[in-house]
Amino acid sequence: MDGYKVRLDVFEGPLDLLLHLIKELEIDIYDIPMKVLTRQYMEYIEEMKELEINVASEYLLMASELLKIKSHTLLPEPAYAEEPFEDPRESLMEQLIEYQNFKQYAEQLSTMKQESERLYIKPPEEYEEVDVSEDEMDVSISELLVAYQKVRSRVALGQPKNVVINHERYTRKMAESFIDAHFTDRDSLAFHELFNFNESKSKVVAVFIVLLDYVKEGQMRICRVQGGDYKIERLFE
Repeated sequence: MDGYKVRLDVFEGPLDLLLHLIKELEIDIYDIPMKVLTRQYMEYIEEMKELEINVASEYLLMASELLKIKSHTLLPEPAYAEEPFEDPRESLMEQLIEYQNFKQYAEQLSTMKQESERLYIKPPEEYEEVDVSEDEMDVSISELLVAYQKVRSRVALGQPKNVVINHERYTRKMAESFIDAHFTDRDSLAFHELFNFNESKSKVVAVFIVLLDYVKEGQMRICRVQGGDYKIERLFE
């Protein structure tokens, strides 16, 4: 260790320099050899002066503190003392450990910052408010489902018992044609006017799904009318 030379790096303060020396000299931070650490620290200060580098007052203050601690460690421990002997290095050790922890936290935050800079965050989108009249908001999906259940139950009641019925595939195109046919000469009709209650369940389901799609696309509107029924209106742009 006698031939060790400190490289003149840029340090953030005397504690940063001491941590650098402790790491390079492989010193135990909990059992600091003050003689070795003080000598290397003073050599660093002298090299700064030789290179005509302005030595900050905080570095000189730490140098005097190290010399003070070193002189105390050279004194023999009293054989008898009323109070427990206090290690003069304890205050320095606590400062170094605290500074080391803060430095590690700073490095972790810097790493997190660099990682976050690689992420692209999409800015929030502003959605335009849709002006919806009270009639359009007057009917909820749950209410439409109740109306559908009523229609389906009436279809089931209208079918004869103990009769074998062949499976009927009612396509979406057929359902669209069925609805369009009811609006050939009119712009609105009551919900119950769509069915005569002799239709199969597959037809009722298909027509109901297409009707909901038309409402979603803005082609039709369903509003509540007196008597608990619903009115279906065709909308035009």
